[in-house]
Amino acid sequence: MSVDVGNSSRLLFAELLNVDDIEFWDTLVLPDPSARQDDIQHIVANSDRIDLIAQMYYGEAALWWVIAWANNLEILPTDLKENEQIRIPSRDYVQNVLLRKVRLST
Repeated sequence: MSVDVGNSSRLLFAELLNVDDIEFWDTLVLPDPSARQDDIQHIVANSDRIDLIAQMYYGEAALWWVIAWANNLEILPTDLKENEQIRIPSRDYVQNVLLRKVRLST
């Protein structure tokens, strides 16, 4: 079976495996999430959700996983704490480096 993975999916960093006619995603292999000079610092508000933060900074809620990856979040409801500072990788880095590397290697 062929799977269509969107251009902003974290599954771009995983391999679809087939063992005994059972398909599953292998472990994600994301690049090093080191801080960069152009990262943005965001103070979490009480009403913030990670998908809405991604929408605000990237224009695409589906990129929530980038923020989770950069902040080592498991994405539980308690992961975002009010007044906590989280790192938002810059839009330029995400679009022109992170996602581009994957697109070029596939």
